[in-house]
This record gives sequence, structure tokens and C-alpha cells, in this order.
Amino acid sequence: MASFYKNNLFTQLKKQAIIIWLGLLMVMLMGQANAQQRKPRLPGLSRQPQTTRPVIRPADGTGIPRATAPGTAVPGTAVPGTAVPGTAVPGTAVPGTAVPGVSVPRTDTIPADTSGTPSGIAVTTDSTQTDTLAQQSDLQAVVEYAAEDSTIMDVDGKQVHLYGNAQVTYGSIKLQASYIRLNWVTNEVFAKGTYDSTAKKVVGDPVFQDGPETFNAQEMRYNFKSKKGISRGVVTQQGEGNIRGNRVKRDDEGNLFIHGSIYTTCTLTHPHFHINAPKLKVIENKQVVSGPFNLVIADVPLPIGLPFGFFPFPKKKEIGTSGILFPQYGEEPNGRGFYLRDGGYYFAISKYVNAAITGQIYSTGSWGAGVASTYAKRYRYNGNFAFRFNRNRSGDEIDRIMRVPGRNDFSLLWSHAPVPRGTSTFSANVNITSNSFNQFNAIETQRYISNIATSSVQYNRNFGQYARAGASVRVNQNFGQYNQRTGLREGGKTAVSSDFNFGINQIAPFALNGGIGRWYESFRLGMEFTGNYTLSNALAPIDTSSARLGFTIANPIDTSRIRSTEVVIPFEFANLPTMLRDAQFAGRYSLPISLPNFKLMRYINFTPSISLQGEVFTKKYNYTYLGNNQVRIDTVNTIATQYTYGFGAGMNTRFYGTFFVRGRRLEAIRHTVIPSLSFSYTPDFSTNNSFYQQVTINDMGETRMLSRFRGLNGGVGSGSSRAAGVVSYSINNSFEMKLRSRSDTAATQFEKVSLLDNLSIGGSYNMLADSLNLSNVNVNANARIGQNLNLNFNMNFDPYAYVPDTRTGSTFINSPGIKINEFAITRGQGLARLQNLNLAVGTSFSPKKGNNRTQPTPTGVNNINTPPNSPTATEEQLEFIERNPDLYVDFNIPWNVTLNYNFGLSRIGLQDPSLIQTVNVTGDLSLTPKWKLSVQSGFDFVAFKPSITTLTLYRDLHCWDMSFNWTPFAGSQFRVSNYNFTLKAKSSILQDLKLTRRRSFYDRGGY
Repeated sequence: MASFYKNNLFTQLKKQAIIIWLGLLMVMLMGQANAQQRKPRLPGLSRQPQTTRPVIRPADGTGIPRATAPGTAVPGTAVPGTAVPGTAVPGTAVPGTAVPGVSVPRTDTIPADTSGTPSGIAVTTDSTQTDTLAQQSDLQAVVEYAAEDSTIMDVDGKQVHLYGNAQVTYGSIKLQASYIRLNWVTNEVFAKGTYDSTAKKVVGDPVFQDGPETFNAQEMRYNFKSKKGISRGVVTQQGEGNIRGNRVKRDDEGNLFIHGSIYTTCTLTHPHFHINAPKLKVIENKQVVSGPFNLVIADVPLPIGLPFGFFPFPKKKEIGTSGILFPQYGEEPNGRGFYLRDGGYYFAISKYVNAAITGQIYSTGSWGAGVASTYAKRYRYNGNFAFRFNRNRSGDEIDRIMRVPGRNDFSLLWSHAPVPRGTSTFSANVNITSNSFNQFNAIETQRYISNIATSSVQYNRNFGQYARAGASVRVNQNFGQYNQRTGLREGGKTAVSSDFNFGINQIAPFALNGGIGRWYESFRLGMEFTGNYTLSNALAPIDTSSARLGFTIANPIDTSRIRSTEVVIPFEFANLPTMLRDAQFAGRYSLPISLPNFKLMRYINFTPSISLQGEVFTKKYNYTYLGNNQVRIDTVNTIATQYTYGFGAGMNTRFYGTFFVRGRRLEAIRHTVIPSLSFSYTPDFSTNNSFYQQVTINDMGETRMLSRFRGLNGGVGSGSSRAAGVVSYSINNSFEMKLRSRSDTAATQFEKVSLLDNLSIGGSYNMLADSLNLSNVNVNANARIGQNLNLNFNMNFDPYAYVPDTRTGSTFINSPGIKINEFAITRGQGLARLQNLNLAVGTSFSPKKGNNRTQPTPTGVNNINTPPNSPTATEEQLEFIERNPDLYVDFNIPWNVTLNYNFGLSRIGLQDPSLIQTVNVTGDLSLTPKWKLSVQSGFDFVAFKPSITTLTLYRDLHCWDMSFNWTPFAGSQFRVSNYNFTLKAKSSILQDLKLTRRRSFYDRGGY
């Protein structure tokens, strides 16, 4: 019995021990499982047994493993976009894993035992409730990677191997290569190309992109944490050039240290030229600094080098980078000798404004200096400014022996163009030069042959809807005539005037609220006032001939001004008092009135009119008869006005005539006639004592009405105060033909072609004049013949006869004579005397559009307005090309020819006629796709000699630019036979646009 109980107790104790042991074993296994679950994992890697190496090999490049349905996961693998327990998808986070830059706080999933504790208080028994993986990672962004061929994850080595168009992205850094290796322990990435046995070459070289910068290399290593890298065989674009190096190191600030480097602006794989430097440093976004270097052209090292180099990068928002402007060299064999031109310094002040200071020096002692600036502010304004001064000394030996003094020349150019906005605008277009500046210093042909220059600075403002005001300063220059003996222009005229205006826009007083269509509601009224003060070195002539005046002037007379033509004095400070005495203020006002229009007999437009205008003067003349046929003239400084008013009406209509041909293509010819007839009446104001003074002129008691404001010779203002009843007429004609379309599929069956755009004749007749009632007859015509030929023609006829001037004191040579109140036909002088005739014919030829073009046409050339799409062109550079299309040469145009013929005849009365007959030709010819010849010439048939002629030869050398400019004939010994040869590297912006720079203010070549 005792034995039975003993065995039973042993059995029970044995069972309990086994249960306790199994319980302890289970607890140990669960604790080990939890510890294993909390163990850190590599970001981006699948959790796999350590004895296996998982491989993902997509079958179709979609990222889905073979024999796996989309959206499912194979144990031990990860499908892009999904998550499997124990795995991690790149760029995502799962419990128990960490993604670079992402913290995942972890809490235990086993609830805490709250038994025996106060309500609301929980006591956790898990010591691992705070996960150490929640700490911030060393990396600052998610590392994403992908590959087309395969991705091998090495858990033991903690590496990922990417094959086939691999790509790694880390923030703004992007790396592409055929093979990439990631190491998550060292935070490094290694990339290189792979050998393609089919193509028998290495493909997929690494391309590293950090923001806007791109680097191509043969092999590359980069650390995401330290931001340092080392590469082999690097090619990178920096500014307008590209840098290539055998071995490159990159520091954490983005600077590059290159060993065995070359720097070039040529984009070819094998560049035409480069700067060879053993060591090079690239400071990020600023500049390239080089040690000793030399120039290599066509693989030939040249003995041209410097101990160090500095190559700044132009910023995208700036027009350029500050630096030295190297001068041009050449020779003026008949002028100022050998020269260095336009060397200086360029200041890139900001993205809104820049400036350049340049100088010139010549072997004969001449010199020059200049400053130029360009400024622009988007949506507000843009402009440029240039000032140049030259001290010129003659290179002629005789002039040196005779000690001929030098000349001081200057030029001021300013252009300001605002963008219209608001209620006010300010604009400027200034071109002020000395008389001889263009002759001896201007490079552009148009400036050299120009004889006039105009300048204006204007400000205008609107006040509300109706009022407006403005002010301006103007300078008009005429450089005078060329003197063959002295070789200079003489008799130059300069007039400086200040103008202002104030006006009220026309309003309809009977329809301020819009009106309801009554006839009188179209009545409109406005006001306009303008003022002008002019200072000129061309003084008005004084004709004191008693034969013409009928009396003798008692005042002291400046005998130098007693002539038939104006007196020109030098425009200088010493003559300012003389010019001020001759200056005069003139103000004019008018009240424009518009009356309702009427229809007469359905087809005739009838327009009545009323005019009121006047003038304001600051000087007034008083005349006093002294006896003995002498009259004294006194000038009174006062403000006075003179006005006139008049009435008028006009009629016009339009009718057609059609001549039907019904030919193969020509269907009909239509003639359009627009006749017009108008009448105006102005009362007689000559009896108004406020405007005119009745003056006794001799002892016989004869009197004359003399103007109180206009003086004896007209002076300021124009027009007559006598009664006038003027009938004006004009007839306008146009001819066009109607042609059948060449194609049956054309949009319209017929097309209109103009034969003669306009042929008009017009004149007037003053019914109240006591003599010379008829005005001159004007004939005008213009037509466009074909597609290219433009014709303009005008003539002016005088119907009255002229007789020689035999009055006492009239000794003028080539005098026009006196017009008499007899028709020319009665004196045997023809139906009418031809006074002016002008004929201008122009045409241009170029290939038809649609020719083969491999590059876009530059802006402004051939009327193409779309800017070229160049990846390296800054916005400022494209705007400059658009504003200055003539400064560039387009090699895509095979040829282009422009011809202009001008004929002019001018004759007043009995004067000898003066003739102008010239022909001008400009054109260019692409000899080959890389050679272009440009010609500009002409011929003067009156002088029977050619005009200024320039020949320019261009050569496009891809990354180089070559040009040769020769002036075989210029009409001046100082410019003839001059030549200039230029060979220089050009920037990539011009290379992309396939353009070659021609000439500009700071890039002079040709003289």
C-alpha cells in the first residue's frame, strides 16, 4: 500500500516537472522570438534567412518576379509598392525597420498587466517599449533605387547591386549607370559602365546630376553622408565651357579638384581646341582657377600659355561677368596708322545693368575713350547708353609739317524704351555727334553715309479720360556738305528745341451719356496747345533791299546776315548770346471741331468743318516812320496772340469700272476711282491792327501793312492773314486684276492681284487771291509689281512762269527768278514747270521658304519671329539678338540680294536742276555650308564713281569664328583700302544658334 502511494507520488512529481520544463522552454523560445523581431534591419532590404541570397529578376521590366502574380509577394521577396511582414519596400517604412531619414517609434503589441494596480494606471512589463531605431538617421532624405535588369541584395555584405540602366535618387542627387553598388554601412555608392559584347564597347557610363549640374564619368564613387566623391574620366558643363579630367575629387562644398584636365567651349567629343592644364579647380557656380596651362589647337600644343588662369562663369540672371576686354589691333594705312581699339574693362554690375569702359590708341598720336552701358528691367523698361570721345590727329606728313591742329570728336547715344503702363511714359532716343565724328570714327556704314541726326527725350501723361500733357527736348543736326579740298564736312547746322503740349480729347457735349442716335450728337469739340522754343546756329537771313521793301531800315544791321540764305555760325558757347538773340518762342493753339457727316444722293459723303487756331508770341514789333524813306523797327518783349478761323466742307465718293477679259487665268481688271472736293474759307485779318500795323514807307505817303509778330522776312510762323477761299481737289486711282486660282483645290476660286496701288493727282485754287491763284500740282504713284518689286514715284509741277530777277541789288548766282502771274504755257515754258521728281525702285531676292534647314533661323532674320530654342541661351542674350538681328549672320540662307535705285531731280524756277541718281546693292552668298561672302556697294551716276563698298568674308569654324573685312572704296582717303581680319573662339550660345557676330559698338572690325 505504501509502495503504491510512493509510486503514485513520484509519477505526479515527474509529470509536474515535465510541465514546468516545457513551460520554461516555451517562455525562452517566445523571448528569443521577440528579441529577434526587435533586431535592427537594413533599410531597403528584405528580411531573409542568413543562409540565403535573395535575387529579384523581373521578366518584363515591371518589377514583378517571374511566376508571381501581380500584387502578390513571394516569401523572402518584395514587390514594388507592397509590403510583406519582415520586408521593406524602398522609400517606405514597416514595423521593425528603419528608412533613412524616417523614424518609426515602436511599442510592444502585448498589453500590460494592470491587475493589482490603481485604476487608470498601467504598468508595462516590457523593457523594450522604446525602440532605439527611432533615433534620427545620418541621411537627410529617402534613398530610392531601381534597375531594369536585376537587383541583388547582399545581406551579409550589407550591399545592393543594381544591374541594367540602374538609377539611385537621394534628394536632389540623381545617379544613373549600367552598374551601381550601394553600401548601407559606409553610405557610399559606386557606379561604372559595363562592357557590351555585342557592341564591343563600354556602355552605360555614370551620369551624376546634382541640381542643375551634370557630370559624366567612366567610374564614380560618392558618399551620401560626407557629400564627397572621386571620379575617373569626368566630363562636365560649367558655364559656357566644358571641363574634362582624368581624375576628379569633389569636396563637401561642391568644389572640384581635377588632375589632367582640359577646358574648352567646343562641344565635340574630340574638341577643335582646348586649354591644357595639369591641375584645375572648379569653385561651384563661380569660376575655374587653373595652374600653368597652354593652348592646344587641332591637337597641336602651342607655345602660348600663362602661369595661371581665371575663367568666371556668367550667372544666368546677369548679362555677363566682369572682366577685361582685349583690344583689337589693325592699321589705317591712309588715316591714323596702327591701332589698338576698344580694350578696357567690362562691369557686370547686376542683372539689371552693366557697363564697359574702353579706350583707343593710334600710332599717329590719336586716341579715344568711351563708356557704354545696357540696362533692362522686365515689364518696365530697357535701354542703352554710349558716350565716346576721340582726339584725332592727321597721319599725313604734310599736315604734320604744317602743324595742322587735331580734331575733337564726340558721340552721345542713348535709347530708353519703356513698357506702356499706368498714365505716364518716358522715352528717349538720343543721337548727338560732332560734325566729323561719323566721317572719321563711325564703323557702321549707315552712320558713315548719314548726313543728319535727330534726338528726342519725351515725357507724356494722361490726366483722367480727357486731359493729356507732354514735354520734350529735341536736337536736330545736319552735318553739312563734304568739302573735296579739305576732306571735311562744313556748314553743319544744329537746332535745340524744347516743346510742350497740353490737350483735351474731343468730347461730344450732346451725347455725354452715350446719346440715342440723333444727328447733332456726333458734334465733337476738343482743344490743343503746343509751345516751342528753338535755339539754332542757323541764323535767319536779313534782306534789307529797299527795292523789295520800298523803304530803308534805320536800325543798325549786321551786314554778315544780309544775304539770301541763312547764316551758319559754329555751335559753341562763345556764340550763345548771338543765338539767344535770334531765338524765338512760338506757341500754337487750336480748337478741333467735328461736325456731323451727311449723305448726299446716297453715294456722296458730305463733311462740314470749322477751324479755329492761333499763335502766341513773346516778341512784338513796332514800326516808326522817320522821314526820308526810313523806318525804325523797335522790338518789344511782351506776350501777344494772333488767331484765325475758318469754315469748310468736303465731299468724296467712290466708283468702279470693270473691264472683263475672260482669259485663261485673267478674268477681269477693275479700276477704282476716289474723287474728292473740298472748300475752305478764311476771313481777312490783315486789317486787324492787333496783328498788323499800317506803316508809311516814303515821303509820298504810301503805306504798307507790316506784321507785328513775323518781322520783315516771315520769321516765326507761317501762313497769311488775308482772306482765302480755297477749293482743293484730288483724284485717287487704283487698278487690280482678278485671276483664277492655279489649283482646283484652292480655298477660293479667284485671287486679286494689285497692278497699281495708287495713282493720284491733286491741287488747289484760291478764289480770293489777287494773283497766283493756282497751287502746284502734285502727282503720286506707288505700286508693288509681282512679289518683290516696289515702285514709288512723285512729281511736283508749277503752272506759273518765271522771269529773271533784275531788281537792284539782286546779284545772286543761279537765282530762281521771280514767279509772275502768268501761266508757263503763255511764256513758252511748257504746260507746267517740273520742280521735283523722285523715283525709287527696290527689290530683293532670296530662296523660297521650305529649303532644307538643319538649324533654326535666328530671330529677326527673314521675318521669322520665333526665338531659337537654345538650351544654353540666357533670356537676356535672346532678347539682345531679337533687338539686333542685323548684328548676326545666318548661314542657313544660301543667298540674298537687295537692289535699290533712286533718281531725284530738283529745280526751283530758273535754277539749274540738281540730280541724284544712285544704285545700291547689298547681299550675301553662302559659298559652302561654312563660307559666306557679304557685299555692300553702290554707284553714283552723277559723280560717276562707286559709293562706299565693303566686302566681308565669313567662315564658320564650329567653335571658332573667322571674318575678313575689306573696304576697297569709301570716297574718303581715311577709310579706303582698310581691312580687318578676326579669328576668335566664340561662345556656345552662338554655336547653338549657328550665328556669327558681325559688328557692334564694342566689337569693331572693318576699318
